[in-house]
Amino acid sequence: MFALILNPHDTIRTLAYIRLGAKFPKSVSAIIFENHWAIWAAMFLVSAAVIWRGINTQQAVPRNIGGIILAVAIVWIVTAALVVTPHERLVNANDAIISAAAHDDVPSIMHYISRRATFGQWNYAQIQSGLADRLKSAHITGNIIRSMTVEMRGDQAVTRMVIWTSTRDYGPVITSWRFIWQDHLRPGNWRIMEVDLLAINGHRARPGAVIPMPR
Repeated sequence: MFALILNPHDTIRTLAYIRLGAKFPKSVSAIIFENHWAIWAAMFLVSAAVIWRGINTQQAVPRNIGGIILAVAIVWIVTAALVVTPHERLVNANDAIISAAAHDDVPSIMHYISRRATFGQWNYAQIQSGLADRLKSAHITGNIIRSMTVEMRGDQAVTRMVIWTSTRDYGPVITSWRFIWQDHLRPGNWRIMEVDLLAINGHRARPGAVIPMPR
């Protein structure tokens, strides 16, 4: 309880949504709790058609069937909106980090980084100070995720991303990254355990490399 009071960011998200743990069956969460707009749209169309037929023919059965389909679709949509799956939380975390980097928002980035995390030779404190220095010097004007792959196994996950970054003084920069994540119980948030810079502008980064200072 004290942790939720001291961390309003997590408190709002915890109260607003139902967060599924990473060990929840992935197939079930994907089918039931993630967005399926095409299926939902089809259910609405079928429901409307069946209800309309019932009204035109003055038959109660089609109207009732259409109403049931409509009710199921609405309940499904509301449930999917309120429940956040592990995969959705992970994708949202990656998006939040990339967006925060574009706005030099180091605290928001560090929110998703474990205090036991490593980035090359950097520990948590060095990641925090190093990010502040690099982001301030780079003058980032925009970040776009060009590709992202997600691999999940239990409460651990790996995301690989290619990011297109526009900078005010150094032009576009394309980087490739690997983030190793672990799902923490308080209150069901993914945290980065390891960051690996894989490539910069098509050139493979040396093992353990960190973000270079702009020249």
